[in-house]
Amino acid sequence: MSGIIECIKAYPAKGEAGVELTDGRLVENMGLEGDFHAVGGDRQISLLFAESRELLAGQKEKGLCFSRFRENISIRGMAADALRPGSRLGAGDALLEITGVTKHCHEECSLYEAGKVCPLTGMNLFARVIKTGVIRNGDTMYAGNGEK
Repeated sequence: MSGIIECIKAYPAKGEAGVELTDGRLVENMGLEGDFHAVGGDRQISLLFAESRELLAGQKEKGLCFSRFRENISIRGMAADALRPGSRLGAGDALLEITGVTKHCHEECSLYEAGKVCPLTGMNLFARVIKTGVIRNGDTMYAGNGEK
């Protein structure tokens, strides 16, 4: 299973707009170089399937996550339901390991208050970098053991 990296973004500081990159260096046990989340832990990299961003854009009722969730890597053409914590993804020279699927809901969100399911549920992933490497827009991202 594979997909294509469509967009790479770094967020230099909390609350600031993301900077689109043509390539990015993923640093082992840290995250995306230049991103304020690159401090280690289980949520070093956030990934989102490009198709889900498009789905969200078409929603009439948008929850808080539509504007709050900021992915580092947007992937097109990969099946979200096949990835679980422990799954590995490889692109360029880098290797990632999925540490979490989805995100927490915010109690102040109108969808949460209404008891509705967030459209982002299951459509975003968190990962840690297990092998340093450079990735580029247009690179194929491979699932499984992360090898081509």
